[in-house]
Amino acid sequence: MDISVETQEKLDKLLAKVDEKIPPVGTVRLKPKRGTTDVFDSKLGGVPYFPKGMEYPTVREGCDEGKPLRLLAQLNLGMLPKLEGFPKEGILQFFIFPNDLYGADFDAPCVQNEFRVIYHESIVNDTAALLSEDEIPKNDDGDDLFPFEGEFLLVAEEARLVGASPVDFRFEKAVAEAYNELFGGDVAGMWDKDGKGIRQVDGQLYDAICSCYSTDTRMGGFPFFTQEDPRRYKDEFKGHTVMLFQSDSENGGENGGWDDEICWGDLGIANFFITPEALAKRDFSNVLYTWDCG
Repeated sequence: MDISVETQEKLDKLLAKVDEKIPPVGTVRLKPKRGTTDVFDSKLGGVPYFPKGMEYPTVREGCDEGKPLRLLAQLNLGMLPKLEGFPKEGILQFFIFPNDLYGADFDAPCVQNEFRVIYHESIVNDTAALLSEDEIPKNDDGDDLFPFEGEFLLVAEEARLVGASPVDFRFEKAVAEAYNELFGGDVAGMWDKDGKGIRQVDGQLYDAICSCYSTDTRMGGFPFFTQEDPRRYKDEFKGHTVMLFQSDSENGGENGGWDDEICWGDLGIANFFITPEALAKRDFSNVLYTWDCG
């Protein structure tokens, strides 16, 4: 996108002021790459790291009670770049149930019934003490109701700081305050039906703001949504400000075949959020899981 010098200067000032109101946070982009993985890798799908004797995650209640969940993603934190507040060691896992909602409950997104977040603080290196592929409980009923087939290695980029994304529920208030402080006026946010949004008063600046944040698979950082942030409407969710993991629809193969597609519904995206307090305690029992698509 071509941005004029004047718009770029306004954008730089505006985002710097927003950063004062919503401090940037660390993120690690994770690029999916089709390939064979082992149980210790950071990955999408495949055989999870899972010690024998530990209860494997299943649906807790409902018509599918007792059916096993499937590994969505696994992050080996000891082998990934470090992020402030995140564990420096251990393996963090995200399991979901293969159904038409990918295990999500949009009315109760923190209730881990058809999804589960598991943190293994200590790693057992003896593979004989771990469940083998043959020992992992299987559920093949929903092969066509999962975001992808097979497995992908997650290749990490270096950690970097990023500012709040325009779709984060806190951005509207912060960007309105920043704009009014810097440039005067009474804008109410990015877009407003009464004509008081940045989109209405400065369309070029609005487009520039929207173009400065990319969507991808990542750990940490700020989210992207194809619809809108569900935390916006319920106070009980607004404390879930830390994004643990985001899985985007993308191609994970070098040749671009259909077998390499990761697709959430109609090119959607999934997010997992936690409160800073729960993350500090390494308590992953109250994680907010949501996904949406176009």
